[in-house]
Amino acid sequence: MKIKCLIIDDEPLARKLIKNHLSHFKQFEVISECEDAISAAVILQNTDIDLLFLDIQMPEINGIDFLKSLVKKPKIIITSAFKEYAIDGFNLDVIDFLLKPVTLDRFFKAINKFLESSNFQQPISSQPIENSKKNIDDIFIKDTNKTYKINPSEILYIEGMREYIKIYTFKENIITKSSLNSFITRLPQDLFIRIHKSFIINIEAVRAFTKTVVEIDNKKIPVGRSYKIVAMDTLNNVK
Repeated sequence: MKIKCLIIDDEPLARKLIKNHLSHFKQFEVISECEDAISAAVILQNTDIDLLFLDIQMPEINGIDFLKSLVKKPKIIITSAFKEYAIDGFNLDVIDFLLKPVTLDRFFKAINKFLESSNFQQPISSQPIENSKKNIDDIFIKDTNKTYKINPSEILYIEGMREYIKIYTFKENIITKSSLNSFITRLPQDLFIRIHKSFIINIEAVRAFTKTVVEIDNKKIPVGRSYKIVAMDTLNNVK
């Protein structure tokens, strides 16, 4: 039996990240996605939803007020860039609180919490997920003292520093001798874009953006003038 999911988030990139994470679990199905609580309320009135992924800061009605308004509540996992909402969420008996950008490992733990609290199947093994990270091969990155094995999907963004680059990941930061031009050839073209002479970003890690700035993990990264057209076209067309 499929587990029916609804994603509510006003950021298209955030919704896409949740859908990509869910794609690792065959028993989960995204029934719909909404950018505001009002649209979601209509879906919940007409469709039985098992698991709801809910953002907090949204237009018109925020996630906490929406959650309080629900009479019949599905299981809920909150996703937010603001950790101060965690206590409010847990006081409303949510399954878990995920801080954006949501890593696959942390997402896996939340899914297991959901399965443990429901009448669906037993918690699933992490091994298939670890071996299927977007079907992207791991890469090896060497710094002064050691060599790291990482999956490109774990990279948030990369900063150029003359003869070196600094790679920011979910777990750690790595400095290695390379150029951005050389390193970007090692990355999946559908996942990474260059938005500045000094920055490459993971599209799925973007929390928000304007024509001049991209926000990732509370870092504001400038969009270079010569990269603006391609960057905006790419980010505005993320589904």
